[in-house]
Amino acid sequence: MGTEISLFSQKSFIEASEKFVCVRLGTYESLEHQTMIRGLLNGRMENTAFVVFAPDGKTKLSRSGRSPDHAFGKDVEGGMENLADKYPDKARNKTAVLSDFHSFKQALNVASADQRLLVLTVASEKSKKSVNKKVQAVFRDEEMKGRFFYDTVNKGDEKWAENIKGTTKKSGIFIIRPGQFGQDGEVMKELSLKSSAAQIKKALTAANAEYAKTEKRKVYSDHVSEGKREGVDFENNVAQGEDRDGDGKIDPKPERGQRGGGRPPRR
Repeated sequence: MGTEISLFSQKSFIEASEKFVCVRLGTYESLEHQTMIRGLLNGRMENTAFVVFAPDGKTKLSRSGRSPDHAFGKDVEGGMENLADKYPDKARNKTAVLSDFHSFKQALNVASADQRLLVLTVASEKSKKSVNKKVQAVFRDEEMKGRFFYDTVNKGDEKWAENIKGTTKKSGIFIIRPGQFGQDGEVMKELSLKSSAAQIKKALTAANAEYAKTEKRKVYSDHVSEGKREGVDFENNVAQGEDRDGDGKIDPKPERGQRGGGRPPRR
């Protein structure tokens, strides 16, 4: 994954990806999403899969596999550009929808893992549309793109503030700094639902500058080791693990000293 992570962080790749609708599936939060991954990998369940669909969301335009190479070839960015040219966008970013995680718990955990601030809207169903429209305008701004995660409080998120420090309001737009292991956090700024797009952008810019100064880049191996020492555990909605033999069941974890889990034996 090292090469892919490096590729994903490159400016040229990010610019090429703007011609696509990029979807990140919550494979351990949604059985429906896990079923989709299995469908792309011939029944197997692994933590990543890549494929490109036509605008109808059904027709596959590429092979599916574990890496972007399967979809675009060795020249990933060139393959992306060639494919995008065949399907010119009609609406650009004006009608782009905001992300909405399966749960606040998941949103906080992903934000922590990717080391980004989480912008959370807590509003009535009646107010959500107008608030989201303003946030949408901010997130389309060239200076804001890709810098934050966004979520809205929905059914099941009623206790979202339980492990979040600094909350004083029951509704609003909350800029949250996720904790080290994504199981708690702290509100850096609370904004009124009536805040303008300009006010939201100003608050996000200031919060992100502060976050960048004080947040240390995580070293994955050290982070995992520390989490194990502290007994940190994230409970998923569906069984966690992979099903490499495609029998429809998550493979048991290998015994110490063994490798491969449920991977089929070589013949």
